[in-house]
Amino acid sequence: MAEVAILAYFHSPEQAEGAAAKLKALRAIDVRVDRFSNNLGFELENAMADSIVSSDHDVDTVGLDIVLTAVVHAETREQAARVIEDAGGKI
Repeated sequence: MAEVAILAYFHSPEQAEGAAAKLKALRAIDVRVDRFSNNLGFELENAMADSIVSSDHDVDTVGLDIVLTAVVHAETREQAARVIEDAGGKI
């Protein structure tokens, strides 16, 4: 079976963990949820900028610091994408 990797971003760990549980039920090969930071010593500036608007002026992308990575079987890729998007994730 062919495998496909998916990388998705979420606003909260709860959203990502909910999607991860559903992906595991779909028999995902691997699922991982992490938080990342682009902290270069400008935490206050980043927090202020994130609270206003993202660099692409899309308010929906502000605060997407939770990352879900998954490896799924190719035939379940579209269903996995729907699970992620229904949970509030952005692929």
